[in-house]
Amino acid sequence: MILAPLGLKVLLTPQARNSMVYDGRPPCCGNATCVPICPIAAKYDASVHAQKFEQLGGEILDQAVAHFVAVDTQGRVTAIRFKRPGGSEHRAVGRIFVIAAHGIETPKLLLISRTDALPEGVANGSGAVGRYLMDHPIQLSWALSKEALYPYRSPLENAGIEQFRNADFRRERAAFRVAVGEDGWSFPGTPPPALASELIKEGFRGKALREELNYRAARQFRFAALIEQLPDPENRVLPAWDNPDELGIPRPRIVYDLDDYTRKGLAAARELHDQIFDAVGVTFRKHAEEHYGAGHIIGTYRMGNEARTSVVNAQQRSHDHPNLFLLGSGAFPTAGTANPTLTIAALALWAADTIRQDLAG
Repeated sequence: MILAPLGLKVLLTPQARNSMVYDGRPPCCGNATCVPICPIAAKYDASVHAQKFEQLGGEILDQAVAHFVAVDTQGRVTAIRFKRPGGSEHRAVGRIFVIAAHGIETPKLLLISRTDALPEGVANGSGAVGRYLMDHPIQLSWALSKEALYPYRSPLENAGIEQFRNADFRRERAAFRVAVGEDGWSFPGTPPPALASELIKEGFRGKALREELNYRAARQFRFAALIEQLPDPENRVLPAWDNPDELGIPRPRIVYDLDDYTRKGLAAARELHDQIFDAVGVTFRKHAEEHYGAGHIIGTYRMGNEARTSVVNAQQRSHDHPNLFLLGSGAFPTAGTANPTLTIAALALWAADTIRQDLAG
């Protein structure tokens, strides 16, 4: 009701959580600290399918760092070379190869696999490998409400404001979605334990400390606006040839900045947050002066129909090497505003169907 006069609507965020025991995992208990690890192992993570893979006879090689993709004269990948912690060299061979090291390590691996025949690296006939790096830069804003809201009673985000994801304003500035946080000030870095330390520094002790802690923690809330970022070829991942790790493998070097289009989106999000704070009535407010990273690493081996401008096709098959697939959100040509996980999963299933057909053929 408070936001209705502003023309704003809060919508539930689609999520999948166990409501009963499923696949050996318990139902979600609504814990407010489920990132990065669910304390009761109800949440899905990659270890679930890693275990299924091993049960089907697959082998997982831990402490193995891939550093070179070998390609024959016909353009087919023949092996991936990797090193163990002691520096020993090994090879993984097969008919079809899948690299799913995400938007930073995947392009780095391709770029360091350069040879006389492939001086720009593997899968890089377009020159797009490592380029068009994107994230969803976050405008974080937090406040204390006059009324008690009692956060920390559920997973981190259950609802958001979605109506700024697409409209005519995108001609001028970036779109965004606003995630409504239910984890108090955990994201800004002041959950109750940190808040208690601050209150002690302010001189609170004993009963007064407990009461003030309860008062403020019950009124904490925050917004995180995830901003659209345009694909810029100058935002990129490069091998740091002059900065190798202990195994002699170049570390990644990141070149990344925000353009005016994105910064205007951040400014619009701050204005919206202030409108809501005014409508709610807050006793304290703060906007992060610098953007936060969402950790949504998008781009760097983009998908497209044209081999001259992209790295993989719609099935995430390399344009240059027919038996090489590059999975993950690095294949996304644009970022939009939505979290990438569901799209990553959908594209992975699509690629898996293609790989299965190739193997059967």
